[in-house]
Amino acid sequence: MNSFKQGFNCQAIGRVVIHDQATGELLLDKKNAIHPQNMALVIARALARDDNGFISKLCFGNGGTFLNSSGQINYRSPNVIGAADLYNMTYSVQVDDQTIGTPPANSVVSLPSPTPATTAMIVVTAQLSASEPAGQAVADNVTTNPESLYTFDEIGLKTEDGLLLSHLVFSPVEKTANRAFLITYTLTVSVS
Repeated sequence: MNSFKQGFNCQAIGRVVIHDQATGELLLDKKNAIHPQNMALVIARALARDDNGFISKLCFGNGGTFLNSSGQINYRSPNVIGAADLYNMTYSVQVDDQTIGTPPANSVVSLPSPTPATTAMIVVTAQLSASEPAGQAVADNVTTNPESLYTFDEIGLKTEDGLLLSHLVFSPVEKTANRAFLITYTLTVSVS
């Protein structure tokens, strides 16, 4: 009797790590939420060789948290249902190697050994140099506003046409001109 599987289950898990590039200080290490409908759509697009079937942008925002009346930080839920987006996107970095004229960050797909495997990892690495984004504060603690433009508290991966694939809300991290960030965003996709 032939035994075959007619379908499979797919799981995607994201993890974001942010380091201060000069000191190596760990600023963030968290798992993120995945938008299941958008992830399914982008996988289908990739199989069909669609122009929007890949990760294109790493996006940052400052709308993931807010201060309540007693001054405590409250966290909004990640947007991973329906027509979702970051709460307030303030900056993005192109991370695909298809963009002409823009030096891309590294976007590498690696497969564990031995092949064939049922798990693959997409590692998106981006660097925010000390000079970017333009208009940031010159040093830490110059502003006390947790909602300042480049005090990031949310991050997500998007396709070229803006489809949000993942969303992470975290405690605010200020990006200033006195330091550079190294962001490693790992997306692990497993099928069973």
